Amino acid sequence: MALRKLWSQFFPVLLLILTLSPAALTAIVWNGNASPSSNYHYRFTVDREGFTTVEINFNSTDTIGESWVFVPKNRTRDLSVSPGGQIVRSEVVETSRVIDQNLYFYEAFTLRYQSNGFFNMTMKFDFDNGALVMEPRGIFYSPQIGFNSDSQGSAAVLFNYNFHVNERLAMVVGSTRNYPADKVESNRVLFSLQENVVRLQVEFSIDAVLDLITLKSSDEKTFMFETASRYEAYAREVLEFYDRIYNRTRSLFNVTLDYVVVQWFLPDFESLLTVGGFVPIFTGGLGEININIVFIRTVNGTVEVIAAHEVVHRFLGKAGLLPNDFLWFHEGMAQFVSVNLVSDLGYVGGSNEKDNLENASEQLIQLLGGENFGAISLQRWTPSYQPPSVQISYLYAASYYVVSRLPQIVKRDWFEYYSGFFELLGQLHSGYDGSKIKNTSELALHLSQAANATVASTLKRWGFTVADLYESPVQDLITEAGKAVGEVNPIFQPYKSLADYAYQQALASAESGDWERTRSLLQLSITLANLAPLFTFLTILGLLALLVFVLLRRSRRPRLVVPPPPPPPEVLQPSA
Repeated sequence: MALRKLWSQFFPVLLLILTLSPAALTAIVWNGNASPSSNYHYRFTVDREGFTTVEINFNSTDTIGESWVFVPKNRTRDLSVSPGGQIVRSEVVETSRVIDQNLYFYEAFTLRYQSNGFFNMTMKFDFDNGALVMEPRGIFYSPQIGFNSDSQGSAAVLFNYNFHVNERLAMVVGSTRNYPADKVESNRVLFSLQENVVRLQVEFSIDAVLDLITLKSSDEKTFMFETASRYEAYAREVLEFYDRIYNRTRSLFNVTLDYVVVQWFLPDFESLLTVGGFVPIFTGGLGEININIVFIRTVNGTVEVIAAHEVVHRFLGKAGLLPNDFLWFHEGMAQFVSVNLVSDLGYVGGSNEKDNLENASEQLIQLLGGENFGAISLQRWTPSYQPPSVQISYLYAASYYVVSRLPQIVKRDWFEYYSGFFELLGQLHSGYDGSKIKNTSELALHLSQAANATVASTLKRWGFTVADLYESPVQDLITEAGKAVGEVNPIFQPYKSLADYAYQQALASAESGDWERTRSLLQLSITLANLAPLFTFLTILGLLALLVFVLLRRSRRPRLVVPPPPPPPEVLQPSA
């Protein structure tokens, strides 16, 4: 009897549970706290290639209510409402109508609904590259999650392939903080959403080898893109973009490129969107172009800006300007040229990035109280040294500002001005490391020559330590010495090195305004450079003469005659 009584009390509860939709049940389970009248549950199902199916379930116990949820723009969505409820009114609006931000790829689906006490709405859509997979690693980075803050939220990420989820690297990326997943299983990760506008990020590993293919640019020799086969289409778009800009960049930098390797890279979990690309620096020059694969999911033109930025570094290195000597000029040129090239081709991402750079540089000037970039030690910035207590974004913003404003200062079209500068640079000879200029004052001299007006005073106003060689009494001598040193063959040592040392010391003296010492050192540098072959020949001749002299001395030295050893003592035999 007691059992039957217990069953009669429990049966209505069980019946209620069974009649609830699976989505409603999931929401109850994963929103364990006392929940409000409505909740959103997100379910992301990821396949082997990273393709993701998204299902959003909204449940409410209100008989009448209003809500909103982010949905992707220009993407087919399946929408269904369970029996007993209906959507009275709906509208799709810009995200800025519901939050203080306009998201380019998303809009807000707003709805007013009514029901008999339980409302359930299910929305489904597909999402390319929800996970970026480059064996043996992969990272799932969800589409933007956003819903009415009056509701609670939960999410589940399901992998339908045997990925190995890194429990330590499964988290919610919120607007104010990041926090870990509630539960991580072999192929499933569960989250409680403590904010209403977030993304999910999960790293996993794969027991497989990356399937690489190699694509080539149209001329079969300038660019070679090594890519995972699943991202071949995106790689071809980059190569086609390089084909479109190559003639213009070659004309700008006055050099050509050959056999440049381009490849995707999957960033570290912590730096997912902070590094767009990079080019390694070696003793012999610059390495392959690396582009962050995650940015294929961003605004049209963003990947092109990154690709253009990194190829500008390669052009600058080939032209004789190395990042070790002028990182501010390298990064400033890479940013300025890339956004102009890409925006001129009509890409939205180019215009957006140009606006971002302009805003960032203007905000930095307001922060510094003027154009004093010496306050952030911009000139001292190198690949191995970042000024302490200075945000890297400040250095990039200042670099962009300097390079973008110089053409305005000298009242020249930017392309005409910088192509003239690189034409002058092309007349100089490279050092043993490929560099043609190693000193800021010398860089300012050639920038001034391209403008037919000094830029040193402007650079000084911007916080640079630089001598105005363009208006100095030794301008012609500096140009002559630079060419003389550059033309010396590296085999003529140590005189080429001595000539270069005298030249660098002359430039250092010029920065202090000691023109007499500068003139003397430049003349010494020119003399050493011009006579380096003769001095090298005489030195070798002298060394050979010294060697012959030493050998002759040794051959004429009297030899010490060593007498033979005395015979052994006779052994006397006893007589018979």
